[in-house]
Amino acid sequence: MFESLKAPRFQVQSPFLQQLRGRIGKTGWRLLLVLVPLFFLRACFLTYVPPGMVGVRQVSYGPGKGLQKQPVTPGYHREIAGYEKIQTFPRDIQVVEFTNNPAESGAGHRQMPAINVPTVDGYPVDVDVSVLYRLKDPYKVASKFGFGRGYEESVVIRFTDFLVKRYLGELLAEQFYHETRLAKVAALKADLAGRFAPNGLELADVLIRQYDYPQTFQTLTEQKKIQDQSVLANQQLAKQNEVQTRLNQTIAEGKNLINVKSSEFNAQITEINARKDLYERQKHAEADLLIKSAEANGTELINRAVEGAGSAKLLKLRRGLALLDSIKGPIYITEDPTDLGKISSEKPEKKQ
Repeated sequence: MFESLKAPRFQVQSPFLQQLRGRIGKTGWRLLLVLVPLFFLRACFLTYVPPGMVGVRQVSYGPGKGLQKQPVTPGYHREIAGYEKIQTFPRDIQVVEFTNNPAESGAGHRQMPAINVPTVDGYPVDVDVSVLYRLKDPYKVASKFGFGRGYEESVVIRFTDFLVKRYLGELLAEQFYHETRLAKVAALKADLAGRFAPNGLELADVLIRQYDYPQTFQTLTEQKKIQDQSVLANQQLAKQNEVQTRLNQTIAEGKNLINVKSSEFNAQITEINARKDLYERQKHAEADLLIKSAEANGTELINRAVEGAGSAKLLKLRRGLALLDSIKGPIYITEDPTDLGKISSEKPEKKQ
């Protein structure tokens, strides 16, 4: 019953298709006969070194047995199975991260715990460090540490942990954010590069990225900073008071100087006025003396003139003037009183 329900099977009977199928089958067998030996030869005699890798040839036996110093560059190279083997290493920048935060580590990087640095003042600090390096001499690396990544554990991790604790451990905990740290990091890089070189590695850089302090140090640091700020504030207030005292002293000295100079100026003015008054009095006295001397000289000259010739006539003239002054009423003058010729021609009266 069920056999009757099956779909009928049709088979195309075409000479062309049968001929084509026969040709494809023969070609496939021929390709297999060619490619299989090629793949076998490639697997036995060739290998491929990808970009970003460098190889080291290891010969198992024969006159050149052992590692070959000549590095194997990327590309296809001879590798006879059973006789030699090419071991590869990465030749680009390698990174080892020392951190406790997985988010701080990049993809493909070796991650290690943060380095706990015991500082001089007894506060351990967790330091995040990134070590960047490359393989400079794969032969030396392979001869010392084999073909795995044992060089990371034996050289990179061991020396980095030791040297970071050695150099940064000479700092105080608070000096990790001070310029002193830069000198210690520079010395750390130089020492680490010197230890990498004999092991076939080249140091690219060491990055000190993060510091984690213990909570006790954080609390003490905050208290110390508050105390330091209080001390600085008190010092600034003391300096301000000192400046204010100096300012007041300067103002008082200025006022005192002004008073002294004012007194000196007043004394000088008084002295000048006294000199002026003295000069005026002296000049007035000299003038009075000259006037009195002139009057005395005039009187003396008058007296001498009276005592000399013509004194009698002068006396008469004075008497006449006095008489005229004493007369009241009109005066009639018939003769010229100023006629000196007539007056001089009169003879003096004889004394009886």
